[in-house]
Amino acid sequence: MARKNGFPMYLIHELRNKIIMKENNIIPTPREQNNSKKWITFTYYSPAIHKVVTIFRRTNIKIAFLSTNTIYQQLAYRNRNPNPSGIYQLKCNTCNNAYVGQSGRSITVRHKEHIRYIRNNNPTSAYATHILDNRHEFGPAEETLKLLKPCSKGGKMNCWEALYMQLHRKLNILISEQQVTEFNPLYELAYTPRDLQPHSCP
Repeated sequence: MARKNGFPMYLIHELRNKIIMKENNIIPTPREQNNSKKWITFTYYSPAIHKVVTIFRRTNIKIAFLSTNTIYQQLAYRNRNPNPSGIYQLKCNTCNNAYVGQSGRSITVRHKEHIRYIRNNNPTSAYATHILDNRHEFGPAEETLKLLKPCSKGGKMNCWEALYMQLHRKLNILISEQQVTEFNPLYELAYTPRDLQPHSCP
């Protein structure tokens, strides 16, 4: 029953041994009791973790907390991917409005595809349609491409894309070819990132 309810096997064995020892009137020595103690670590995200810890109070498990914000973690060098997948923005060099898209591959690969659509006069994407129909100027990735949110392909990526599209529409910087048709009031509660504030996007 305990195994079906998701309890770890070592905990089930310990409880079983306790029951057998109690039935046989075997009292463990203090040294045996100390050796039976096991330590596990919990990552401390918030005070709510204490509610989880209380579950293990009457077991032979001791809890240690692991911090997620140490000085070493702040100062240590992190080899971050300079070209990740995620939600990206492509700016038009003529009107300064932007296209918001998502890519499960590196965003520079997706940028090259948009540029290829434009050069081949192929309005496959909304960004290519905007440039071709309005005869606006596009530029290299260093000038027009920006990563908005690194993330991997899936449901979360779709939600982040919808959020950033609504933020761009709210700030009136989304290209007309990509206007949001569905309005989600929950996204109104989201904080507008500093680099999308009106003063930085004319």
